[in-house]
Amino acid sequence: RDRKMQQGAKANFTGKQFERRVQALLLEAGHNVDEPPRYEAVWGTGRGRNQADKWLKDSDIQIELKYQAVPGTCDQKPFSELWNAKERISCNHYILVLGGPHWDSVRGKNIYKAAREMAGLLNNGIHESKGAKKLSVMNLPEFKEWISE
Repeated sequence: RDRKMQQGAKANFTGKQFERRVQALLLEAGHNVDEPPRYEAVWGTGRGRNQADKWLKDSDIQIELKYQAVPGTCDQKPFSELWNAKERISCNHYILVLGGPHWDSVRGKNIYKAAREMAGLLNNGIHESKGAKKLSVMNLPEFKEWISE
């Protein structure tokens, strides 16, 4: 039990480190980063407390960050996040950024590839919604390249 609690605390810490790193990259690239608007997620309880991690308000881009060091139930998160964004997050562009060593593993790369394919299908009108107009999935090196463009 103590070990599981330590793993959870470590995951939160490394997730926060990842969030701070992305924030610094955005600021260095000259972006203004705002607090994202709140919305009701597909898994919400009616309180409208959900929000993405970052918002580039000027271009209406919302960014969700997922840091993962090891495999597990987290492997399902990219797909639920993409569906949620398409259904519930009203923005021009939603970017899911995957960071951490898990996404460099064979399993992580397969999930990343499948999530990119799902985003492409949702972008191509397979499903009409009131949510994000465009979905993207990037790893950290791709995201760094994207923000510097």
